[in-house]
Amino acid sequence: MIDTSIYLNIFLTISGVYLGFNLLGLLYSRVILEHQAVIPQLSYIYKHKPSSFKKHLPLILMNLMIMVVVFPAGLYLMSDWIIVPYQNFWIVLAQLFAVLLIDDFYFYCFHRTLHESKFLYRKIHYLHHRSIYPFPSDYLYEHPLEWMIGLLGPFIAFLIIGGVSFPTIVLFLIIKVLHELDIHSGIKSSFYRHIPFAGTNEYHALHHKYYLVHYASVFSLWDRVFQTNHKD
Repeated sequence: MIDTSIYLNIFLTISGVYLGFNLLGLLYSRVILEHQAVIPQLSYIYKHKPSSFKKHLPLILMNLMIMVVVFPAGLYLMSDWIIVPYQNFWIVLAQLFAVLLIDDFYFYCFHRTLHESKFLYRKIHYLHHRSIYPFPSDYLYEHPLEWMIGLLGPFIAFLIIGGVSFPTIVLFLIIKVLHELDIHSGIKSSFYRHIPFAGTNEYHALHHKYYLVHYASVFSLWDRVFQTNHKD
């Protein structure tokens, strides 16, 4: 288990990064909800409902706090198995890609189960799908139990690849938060729509519209493999 002083630095860094990016996400959400009509440069997939912000905010903040506590605690308790020394930039990139791919496969399986089980959908996942037209921070608007089970994904990935360095973990969190904020924004993708198998904003918007398609998040690969992509 890592030294307490080192863990404190890890806790402060991860909490700071996660809180910082999500607070910016909340600000981004307010801008989109309140000024959608006055930002004509942006191309929207759907029209948002500004009244949903205040209704969703308490649960969003609750899940944000759960993440800030649970994720660093998991790193501390499992540090002997999932944290390895930094080697070089290319190793970090390889680790990052592997973690994103494995975590997204876990998310695909878990997410699909939540939809295909009527009991789990009704009791747990339906809460997230109250947002037919989500705003960026709505990725945090879900049942706390679903949120905590979803957090197992990266830890499973860390274990499978034999551990990752701290920079890999930080980069993973930044990419995941920015991607989740973006695909729930309702704004058409610009950057990663040109990346093969990337989960775009339009891709995820179809999931909130049709429910039984597009279960993956970062990559569209798993939906293509298991034939759960939307047929135009």
